[in-house]
Amino acid sequence: MGLGFVVATDRQVEAHLGAHLQKLPVAVIRSRAVVTQMQVDEARHGKAAQAAGGVDLPAPIPALMRLASGLMKAVAYRF
Repeated sequence: MGLGFVVATDRQVEAHLGAHLQKLPVAVIRSRAVVTQMQVDEARHGKAAQAAGGVDLPAPIPALMRLASGLMKAVAYRF
C-alpha cells in the first residue's frame, strides 16, 4: 500500500504543478520550464511507483489526502 500513497501523492503534486502553470504568464519562460520539468518528474515518479506494484488507493483516501493538502496550503499561504 505504501507505493499506492506514492502514486496518489505524485498525481496530486502533478495536478498542483499544472495549476501553477496555468497561472504563470507565458512570458515567464524560465519559471515555466522549471515547473514543467517538475511536473514531468512527478508523473514519471508516479508511473515508476505504479509499475513497481503501487495500487490505486480506495476512493476516500486520495480525497482525504487532497483535503489535508488543501489545509496545509491554506496554512502555508497565511504564514
